Amino acid sequence: MGMIILALFLFSYISSATPEGRLLFENHCIRCHAEGSKKPLSLLRKKYRGNPSGVVDLAKRCPWGRGLSDMEIKVIADWLTREE
Repeated sequence: MGMIILALFLFSYISSATPEGRLLFENHCIRCHAEGSKKPLSLLRKKYRGNPSGVVDLAKRCPWGRGLSDMEIKVIADWLTREE
């Protein structure tokens, strides 16, 4: 029980410090979507703004995205497509 509480505490701390989607993107997607690449983050943000289902479809075709869970993909999609 104590480990669960600790894990939830750490998760909420990390969440407030860095949005989960951004953290997941940086750990799994940035290797192909860094600025200067063919499809950088800035292009993805513009292309998929307000269209998280488009990001989900893209991630499921992406070699690195196929290793992510549906929940992780949804978190990335929500972060990437939100209005700033």
